[in-house]
Parts: sequence; structure tokens; C-alpha cells
Amino acid sequence: MEWIAILKCPVTASSLRLMDHHEVELANKRASARQVWQADGTPLLNHIESGLISENGSHIYPILQGIVLLMKELAIVKSKDNTLLETVNAEKLKVKNFYNDQGWLSDKAGTYEDAKIYEDLREVSRDYLTKCHNRVNRYLKPTGKYMLDAASGAIQFDDYLQYSANYTYRVCVDFSFRALLEAKRKMGTKGVYILCDMTCMPFKDGVMDSFVSLNTIYHIPREEQVTAIEELYRLLAPGGKGVVVYDWFKHSAWMNFWMFPFRATVFIKNRVLDIVGKIFDRNGANRRLYFYAHPPAYFRQHLPAFELKVWRTLSVHFMRYYIHSWLFGKQLLNWVYEKEEKNPGLCGLKGEYPMLVFNKPGQD
Repeated sequence: MEWIAILKCPVTASSLRLMDHHEVELANKRASARQVWQADGTPLLNHIESGLISENGSHIYPILQGIVLLMKELAIVKSKDNTLLETVNAEKLKVKNFYNDQGWLSDKAGTYEDAKIYEDLREVSRDYLTKCHNRVNRYLKPTGKYMLDAASGAIQFDDYLQYSANYTYRVCVDFSFRALLEAKRKMGTKGVYILCDMTCMPFKDGVMDSFVSLNTIYHIPREEQVTAIEELYRLLAPGGKGVVVYDWFKHSAWMNFWMFPFRATVFIKNRVLDIVGKIFDRNGANRRLYFYAHPPAYFRQHLPAFELKVWRTLSVHFMRYYIHSWLFGKQLLNWVYEKEEKNPGLCGLKGEYPMLVFNKPGQD
């Protein structure tokens, strides 16, 4: 477990180490006597089998089924004075619950609910999507020790495995425990599995050779999206490279033109759901998965310098509506892909899904 050396306590920012047998035994004895708490203020009721502990011993982070629980609120503390005052953001909780309860459930064929809802899984689109997935690899370092996947989810497409093929470790972070279990099933000992919040990454500076963040940032609360990307950049080693796949949604000029009737209908539908939810279900109003898209200028203003490239011009709904085998769908997608290859910057700006490509300057 050499990778423990790159971790830090998300509360104190101090280094972490593996607990020894006596420390685990003492923590469990105190838990039985109701003398320790989780940092969210709830008593620790379950015994731990192993965990990491901060340098001064103030915070313990359990390891459960090979997954390190490095969320602030899940830390084990000895005093109620060390409990957190803030509560978990409701929008983050909504995303977390969706992926724990639904998104990473799979059918007999191994297809996840997330893919059924948010992806185009038809044969006519497969080659185009694969080529788009492959683009990410061009902008990562070809080899290294640590490649960060934030948030990894279940690593639902085999195409994604190539990004860390020549790395010693793929560091999978997510705040869905179910997602990390699925990722562990696929990556095994090549993976490091960390349950954490992307806006407060429990890693030391400059420890990652590359990172990817695929279709995740726009599910983070709007005011914290820049923080999450800044955290990713902080973790890059000098000379490191990283890719964020984003969704411009209403800021995509081309998709706005082609999808105007659909997007207008969805807008009205969502407003109605908001009103109905607030009237009849005050505790569960607006159950949709949280999403917010900033425009390109916002990131240009607030982030370190990055290149804008195309991941995919076409939205899922565009493909479902307009791309069909009987309408020469494969030929159309091949044509779109060729146009993207010739002008990746323009397509990244005007299309649906851009890549924000980061290159951290190397040491002199």
C-alpha cells in the first residue's frame, strides 16, 4: 500500500498512515463504550477492521472492502468538539443517492442504469462513440505511476480502461460507494479506491501524472465547479496532463439550433415538476439529478490556462432523434467525426461536449 504516502487528511491536511492492530482494537473498544463519533456528530456504531489515521491521531478513516472512506463527515473522532458544523450539500447528496441507489445498478447484460438513461447504446452509434472515447488518451501522459480518475463511477465503458493501461495505479475517486465497488471489480489491485469529495481532494500536491474527469463536473454545485477543477490541477505533477470532459448544454450553439423544440419542451416540463414537487412533496421536491452548465467564458476567466478540444459534438438526444441506420446514420456520424478531427477547437466550442485539456508546466 505504497500509495498511502500520497494521501492527506481532508480535515487537518496532515499525512496519513495505516493503523496498527492495537490502534484498531482501541478504536473499537471506544466505539463499544460510545466514546468515539463520526465527524458528522453520529456515534460510531460499527467496528472497523482497518483504517488510516492522521499524524496527531485526531482523525481515523476506515477502510471498507478495500475502499478508503476519506469523506470529512465519515472521519472517526474522539471528541464531539471535533465534529463538523456544516451539513452535506443537498445537491451533492442528490447525486450521491442517485448513483448509490440507481445509477450503478446493472442488468444481466452488465449495462448500468446510468448508461441507459444518459447514453446512446445503439449499434448505429457505437463506432462513433468509441472513437470519441479514444480521443482522451491523446492528451494524457502515455506512462506514469498515478493516473487520477475523478469521478470514476463504475468505469462503465471498456474504452475508458486504456487511459491507465501504462500506469502503475489508477486512482479512482467517487462519493458513491457502489461506484467504487464496481470499479474495484474491474481494476483489482491496479486500482486505488477513495471515497471523497472532489472539492476537497485528500491528496498531497503534485502527486498525479495525469487525470481524467469525464462527465462529472457539471453535477457539482455551480459555485464549486471551479474549485473541483482547481483541485485536479493542484494534484498534477510538473509536466502532468489532465482532461475534463464537460457539457456546454444550453451554451452549445450548434445543439441549440438542432434541438430547440426538444429543449424548450424539457424546460417547460422541468418547471412544472418543480412546482408540483414543491406543492405535494416538500421534502423531496426536484428529484432530478443535479446539473448546471457554465459557459466557456466562465472557465476561461476562473481557471488556469487550458486548451479547448472536442470530445463529442453531438448530444445524446440529437443522436437518438436524428441518427438512424435507415437514414444513413453511420455515414453521417463518420462525416461528423472527420469534421471534428479537422477542427477540434471550433467543435469543442460550438458542440455539446468539450474537453478542457490542462498541461502543467514542467520544472526548469
